[in-house]
Amino acid sequence: MTGSYPNYMVIVLVLFGAIIACGCTTAGEENGLAEHVSGNGTIVFVDLEGGFYGIVADDGEHYLPTDLPAECRQDGLRVAFVVDIMEDTATLQQWGTPVEIVEIEKGDTRRTVATNGTVTYIDLEGGFYGLVTDDGRNYLPGNLPAEYRQDGLRVQFSADVQEDVAGIQMWGTPVEIRSIELIRGALLVSGNATVTYIDLEGGFYGLVADDGGHYLPLNLNETWQVDGANVTFVARVLENTITIQQWGTPVEVIAIDTAENATYVTKTGKVTYVDLEGGFYGIVADDGERYLPLDLNETYHVDGKCLTFAGKVARDVATIQQWGTPVEIIDVPWTCAACSGSAGIANPAAVWCIEQGHTYEIRKNPDGSEYGVCIFANGTEVDAWDYFRQTH
Repeated sequence: MTGSYPNYMVIVLVLFGAIIACGCTTAGEENGLAEHVSGNGTIVFVDLEGGFYGIVADDGEHYLPTDLPAECRQDGLRVAFVVDIMEDTATLQQWGTPVEIVEIEKGDTRRTVATNGTVTYIDLEGGFYGLVTDDGRNYLPGNLPAEYRQDGLRVQFSADVQEDVAGIQMWGTPVEIRSIELIRGALLVSGNATVTYIDLEGGFYGLVADDGGHYLPLNLNETWQVDGANVTFVARVLENTITIQQWGTPVEVIAIDTAENATYVTKTGKVTYVDLEGGFYGIVADDGERYLPLDLNETYHVDGKCLTFAGKVARDVATIQQWGTPVEIIDVPWTCAACSGSAGIANPAAVWCIEQGHTYEIRKNPDGSEYGVCIFANGTEVDAWDYFRQTH
């Protein structure tokens, strides 16, 4: 990652929150990553406790929205909705399940699904990516963003079901993604691509991946600024970054080489202690693949620790362990010591955070140093040591 790209002007926007209104549509602030509930229903006026509006879903469930938009407060109005359940919340009305609106629209011609799932590569009809939900349903997204085309990626998404649409894949229910976000891990992309000169905004170089994804590398070394060059690469997606080029997904290149000279992998998985050949640490990826890291930093030698890593497959390397695919670790942009109970918690601030019922995560600074954060149920994050000092 040496060299710089002088043609780029990058504006990094820190988004503190946004409310987007369109007709009778509202986007509520998402507190955490609890699974959404979606469906069609009817707005009803309930003449209790001074009167209030609720939603009676078509499956008979009653929902009490805390933030129903004014334009949707019409008795008998048909709506399509996506909501988050508000756990441990008591209301004066004592009617229905308290919920926070994520999306709501007048009418019910659109069927929406909203849930958690795993991006899965399906090796049929030339290969494609589908979404397998936690309850086993299969969805075929026609517009899955390129940066989410990673086998095994855990996501939360909402999507519109495409009625009367048949795909050549004959797999899953066709849907159009409305929103999608990462549940855990870091957004990394890897694969083969062609370096392409784009004659816009003064000219710049992009990466057109073999799967059709367009990536805008903000740190592409001049050595690789060759139109038509075939390369293999691994890069970190730069979220909330806007560029004047308005082309492709902005990324930071972590490693790049001539195509066929290297094989890179980007995975999220769990560190596992394997009691063979004297004992060693491996990584079991979320998709079930096993990797044998040849140079995993001792910091990550914690059984059960979750992490995202970028690695280079070590070709023609034989190991005495004979377990998993040998890889040389390039980067570990995300770790989580508390994703599987309290495994790996090694400091008082982390222990205190977990004992109070919160989530503890380890984050990484640009310089490679790490720090811990305590995450509350409403999504608020504080430095773990600051929280420890303030509450002791």
